[in-house]
Amino acid sequence: MLRVTNPMLQRTMLSDMHKNLARLLEEQRQLNTGKKHARPSDNPIDVTRELGLHTSIFENSQYQRNLDDAVTWLSNTDTAMNQITDVVQRIQELSVYAGDGGLGETELNAIAEEILQLQEELVNIANYSVEGRFLLAGLNTSVPPFQRDVSGRVLYTGNREHVNFEVEQGVVGQVSFHGRELFPQNETNYAIRSRALPMNFRWEGRSEILQFKVGDRVAKVRIPEQWSDDQLPGIDQPSDENGFRDQGEMKGYTLSQIADIINNSTEMGSVSKLATVRVMTDPQKQVQYLEFVGHTGEPIQVTSWPETDKDQVDHSHIGLIDLLGMETTLQSIEFSSDALSLDGGGLHWRLQSGDHKADLQIDANASLTVEELAERIRQVAGDWLEVVVQSDNEEVQDGNLEGATKKLLLRPKENAPLTVYDRSTVPSAHYAAQWGLSTAQETASGVSVTFPNADGLDPSLPALMKVSVGGEDHIVKIYLDDVRSSTGGNNVDSVKVMEQIVAQVGEDILGLDVLDKDSGYAALYAKTGEPVVIRDMNFSDPSFAQYSGGLALQMGLQTGLVGGTGTSDTATISGGTLRIATLGKSVDITIDPGSSPEDVARRIREAAGDWIDVSYFDPQPGVNGSQIQFGLVAKDGSPLTVYDVKGSVASDMMNIDNAVKGTVDISGWTPPANGTLTVSIKGMKHSIDLSTLAPAEAGHPVGIQDLVNTINSRFQGQDIRAGIVKDGGEERLVFWSPKGYSFKVEQNGDDSSALLGTPAMETSNRGGSGPYSQRVAVRTGADREASDFFGVLDNLARAVRQGDQEGISSALMGKIDSFQDNLLRIRTREGAVQKRYTSNNARLKQNNLNLTDLYSKVSDVDLAEAYTQYKMNEAVYQASLAIIARIVQPTLVDFLR
Repeated sequence: MLRVTNPMLQRTMLSDMHKNLARLLEEQRQLNTGKKHARPSDNPIDVTRELGLHTSIFENSQYQRNLDDAVTWLSNTDTAMNQITDVVQRIQELSVYAGDGGLGETELNAIAEEILQLQEELVNIANYSVEGRFLLAGLNTSVPPFQRDVSGRVLYTGNREHVNFEVEQGVVGQVSFHGRELFPQNETNYAIRSRALPMNFRWEGRSEILQFKVGDRVAKVRIPEQWSDDQLPGIDQPSDENGFRDQGEMKGYTLSQIADIINNSTEMGSVSKLATVRVMTDPQKQVQYLEFVGHTGEPIQVTSWPETDKDQVDHSHIGLIDLLGMETTLQSIEFSSDALSLDGGGLHWRLQSGDHKADLQIDANASLTVEELAERIRQVAGDWLEVVVQSDNEEVQDGNLEGATKKLLLRPKENAPLTVYDRSTVPSAHYAAQWGLSTAQETASGVSVTFPNADGLDPSLPALMKVSVGGEDHIVKIYLDDVRSSTGGNNVDSVKVMEQIVAQVGEDILGLDVLDKDSGYAALYAKTGEPVVIRDMNFSDPSFAQYSGGLALQMGLQTGLVGGTGTSDTATISGGTLRIATLGKSVDITIDPGSSPEDVARRIREAAGDWIDVSYFDPQPGVNGSQIQFGLVAKDGSPLTVYDVKGSVASDMMNIDNAVKGTVDISGWTPPANGTLTVSIKGMKHSIDLSTLAPAEAGHPVGIQDLVNTINSRFQGQDIRAGIVKDGGEERLVFWSPKGYSFKVEQNGDDSSALLGTPAMETSNRGGSGPYSQRVAVRTGADREASDFFGVLDNLARAVRQGDQEGISSALMGKIDSFQDNLLRIRTREGAVQKRYTSNNARLKQNNLNLTDLYSKVSDVDLAEAYTQYKMNEAVYQASLAIIARIVQPTLVDFLR
């Protein structure tokens, strides 16, 4: 037997056998797995290529899933848009049908109701969801994008972002369309809402005519007074047949009755075909509002005119719309003299409306009549501005007297907002403000403005202002670094503050005219004609949450009443009760003895709640010895009245009162045999013959109550009101102006100080200018609100109910067409995107087939070839085992050796 004893040869033969075995096992693994490589080291190049191909195939598969989801999303969106298209086409058909002037009220109401039902169907379609995802909600896919608020308006609650998927490597594609793309806010609604009114409000004013202008269409309505010039009980009194309005002679109207009169009147055109007049109530706050809402989305202009159909007296006191803050025509004070003197300096006015602009300049010391001033305005403005001089003749009987007056009315002919303000830098020459014609908020000229400074107050913390334009609030942040003046420190440049306000609110909303940069004098106004209300807000730092930055207060921009001027922050306030009132609400606030000014501001803030904003400014918060200021402004912009019911907190300690309160007890007052009480307000005087009042009877003070009732009857327009307050055991006579006017009260004749404690008293100026005791918000245009197609449908339904065929055809049909055009554009985009994604998906599928084939060639074995090779290697391995077994046969003896 052949025996190999050479160890080296044995090792060589065994090594070859093991290699054959390893080769056989590798081929067996390939047969079992179908893969060529088990680890990167097997073939680094091929394995790297294999991994790349595998990644590409995996990514493409994910992209295909994304595209499948995207196409599903877009396909459902297309279904929703197709349904929307069908609904809108039906709305268009109904609109055309509603334009038939032969339809009756029943048919029109039925069409309007169907339009509202179709609107609800659109809401449901717009809230289309798939697998719990709302398609038109932007990224907020878990919440229905369109919902109704408490008033029934449709609001968009989604966001304006898109759902995006990665549809290819490095390519992100849009999958969704948000609701504001299908229902853009590209329409504007115009509405005028009154100031807040008490639930028991009654209008007892004189007859007047209200003119409504919507677009180019005009309609008028007469609000007739209900007055009989005698006492209805049939008792002969001196006030009977005296030509003046007295207690018990007027019936008046509720707010709902006024709305009905406007809606149902057809004598001088149908207002209801131009606008909806409705009463809105807030039961929680116990107030109500009158609201004018246009049907067509065109601007609304409202003007009040005196009754001219018959001989009327005392029409200088008309003003329902003015009282409610709804007048858009600019009306001056009443000039008691026809000669206007410009002895305060040269007149320089800016008048502008839309693209029209005019400057009026008249030399100082000139003397001109009201008619001459009107003519000068016409000359510079041209034919775009209507200028009217309205006259009121003298009325006199017995001791009652109202002097003759004239006033100016300015109104753009193109139904656009009007801006008027003084451009003179001399305060005494601000005649537009003095005469009640300025619509701008002007800064105080030459005042020193500082940013608050105190330990612990972060110098980088912004001062906050709230700027309300119409019904929209804007929070403005003023940083010291942005408005610091050239003198440095905490000194503030007023012009820079104004520029920040305009930049943050919007240059399309606010305009700014810098009249004197060095003194900081500038005029800020709303280009939209909406009323502008400005107030300082408290710091966001909880440690200084009672303090405001005070910039608006210092600059003279704070709307409403400004008080505290000259009051130290360490002043000790004596106790008392002050009353804060607007036309719609009042509150009595008790101040404890020993309170500080900061305590008073806090107490007002707590008692007034969300009705009044309180701004409290201390130049050095928390540091004693500063002169403080604070401001009060009604949130709806209504003029405020503040006076003391008990004590003198408002008048003497806080300098915030703007009423006239007598200082003597009038509980036992009786009318004198000779004497008059004269009220001077807004350029007009009215005198009341005190001897005609009812005397006190059996200890009951009929006399003083009769005086109060007579004053309130004569001033139905509520330029001024009178009342009685009890201070301890005494009674005081109080006068105030719900319209925020400054005024003077004088008693002449017998016992000339018996009512007031002095022959004459007048209001204090608390931040106002011209005829006002406070800074007021002036309106020359309706409030604007961005609206979408749902708002258009609300308008359309109202227009259909009122039979406004002209408005439907001239304005609303165009808005429906515009919506359809936008919908078509969105559908075209959606279709193009869906087609692109479908094409991409098909391409990716084909690409994956190619990549899979290539991946198989790189990584997979050929099973037939591998099996043949395996069998060959198996035979070799078996042969090698047999040969080695015969050649290498170690024996036990060999092992022992």
